[in-house]
Amino acid sequence: MSQARFTVVAIIVSGVIGTWIMAQEPDSQAGSKVIAIIRDCNIGLVNEVDVSAQESGVLTEVFVEEGASVALGDMLAKIDDRDAQVRRVQVELQKEVAEKEASNDINIRAAEKAAEVADAELVESEAINTESPGAVPPTKIRRERLTAERSRLQVDVAKLEFDVAVLTSKIRQAELDQALITIDRRQLDSPITGEVERRFKDIGEWVQAGDAVFQVVRMDRLRVEGFVVAAEYPPLAVIGKPVRVTYTVLDKSDKAQPRKQFVFTGKIGFASNQIQAGGEYRVWAEVENQKYRGQWVLRPGATLDMQLLSE
Repeated sequence: MSQARFTVVAIIVSGVIGTWIMAQEPDSQAGSKVIAIIRDCNIGLVNEVDVSAQESGVLTEVFVEEGASVALGDMLAKIDDRDAQVRRVQVELQKEVAEKEASNDINIRAAEKAAEVADAELVESEAINTESPGAVPPTKIRRERLTAERSRLQVDVAKLEFDVAVLTSKIRQAELDQALITIDRRQLDSPITGEVERRFKDIGEWVQAGDAVFQVVRMDRLRVEGFVVAAEYPPLAVIGKPVRVTYTVLDKSDKAQPRKQFVFTGKIGFASNQIQAGGEYRVWAEVENQKYRGQWVLRPGATLDMQLLSE
């Protein structure tokens, strides 16, 4: 690990320049001044994600290559989903049948009409017996009472079957949602906006659930990390301070001005709670990256100095 040195006083002894440097160089932004320099900082990634398969299967389609720019949610590849698609069609048809049953109350209405007729027949027979006792045999009266009671119970059965049909329709909808989720899980989508750094699998290869297929890194925002001597500059004096990073790109195609200088700004967003053996602690700031001729200027792994600015 490269260890940066952070100093506030320029010391020249026997021709050797000390590590800590005091600067009063005016900053072009809002009159800020460079109050110190953190040497040998490392550029690192803010987001680095391995996009893994959620389902096992054969990789049938790949939509991006290494180096491609992708946005959040972009489809990167697809795993064979033919069986899942068949299951989706099956469940859709079952759901359609269930919805028709759930919207059809014919059985309820038929049972209610039958109960009305049975009740009417019973009332009629009882009325005849009231006017002419014994005209209708008692066994017939009992049979008609049983029929009326059975008809009323049949109405309850029809209503219960209708409620079950409604619930079955909801179950089919849940099964359809599950089928769609299974199809969606066969697609590999980018979880971040960034660049495809690596592709681990090719079309036709079998992938297991959990296998990494792509590595996507965020390049539009990077982290500049260095080390500060705690005795000279405590975390309270560093956290939240604005910083500036300068990086030079050599463009040999531009004969007149081959060296292109880029300036990046940010703030110290983190100061470690741990003091290392040399009395230093880790800090980092995030900066917005820039592009030059279609390529990112700052690259993870590069080393540079970070200037700490006054408020």
